[in-house]
Amino acid sequence: MRPWVAAVWALAASAQTKPSFSSSTYLVVAPVTVVDKKGKPIEGLTRSDFVLLDNGQPRSFDADGYIPPISLIIAVETHVNSAAALTKVRRIGPLITPLITGERGSAAVIVYGEEAGVRQEFTHDPELIEKAVAELKPDSSAGAMLDAASLAVELFRKGPSDARRVLLIVGESKDLGSQTKLSDAVTALQRENVLVYALTYSRFLSPWTVKHHEVPKSGPMNLLAMFAEIGRAAKEKTAEVLADASGGRSLGFLRNHGLEAALSAIGEELQNQYLLSFSPADTVDEYHHLEIRVPSRRDAKVRTRSGYWLMRGPRD
Repeated sequence: MRPWVAAVWALAASAQTKPSFSSSTYLVVAPVTVVDKKGKPIEGLTRSDFVLLDNGQPRSFDADGYIPPISLIIAVETHVNSAAALTKVRRIGPLITPLITGERGSAAVIVYGEEAGVRQEFTHDPELIEKAVAELKPDSSAGAMLDAASLAVELFRKGPSDARRVLLIVGESKDLGSQTKLSDAVTALQRENVLVYALTYSRFLSPWTVKHHEVPKSGPMNLLAMFAEIGRAAKEKTAEVLADASGGRSLGFLRNHGLEAALSAIGEELQNQYLLSFSPADTVDEYHHLEIRVPSRRDAKVRTRSGYWLMRGPRD
């Protein structure tokens, strides 16, 4: 029995009312992944198994029995030197509905190069998503991941408030050329209860994993830029920061089967998460550290969002 089913007990009275995940209601939503030492999901936990600490202090919470649909935004990098990786990414369109959103969910597609743009608005039609992903092409000399995260927040605000918001970033692990600051992107994603997953690749290794005729022509690889980028390898990994702060995770891939396996792993995790939520009583505009424990299972490894921001006054 999956955690979503096991959690029906939690809100017997209120499950008839769909919870709003929009930050305008000041509802903090914490998707929680609980696995054992072997990485297998721990199922059948109840609300009494969890302890939620807000800035180190225990806080009461709900464990929603309502199973919300998923609103997924796929954000794909279109850097010219990522052409080889895009030959793999273009094939994942048919997998989005069966592995991630399901029939009740919706998805949208955005791309990010020098700027971030919308390729497909939210839709329930899997064929439109498949088409948008299949037509992705390298067309930029940058990879503005943080700008894409900012655009995703705007789209989520326009979407349904009762859906689980998931941002899937597909690109290199680092941001290249965003106007948005990392701290601002993390803050916005946390305020809007967005769970971030990342599928990352190396643009320097990907060309060696596809056949020459599969790679669309996009100009010669800039070797100077390649070596400069390798020299920055020790710098912060943007995708991992966004994922860790939200309670998601970053997975790398090299070949087609690796990409499909990573996507499948994300889908399985989303289907086996527990969902805890609460309305903050405080109104001070500050950051709160969030920690969730499962004392009843010593072997449990718990992953959730690192914290949340409170806002003073109406949302922008």
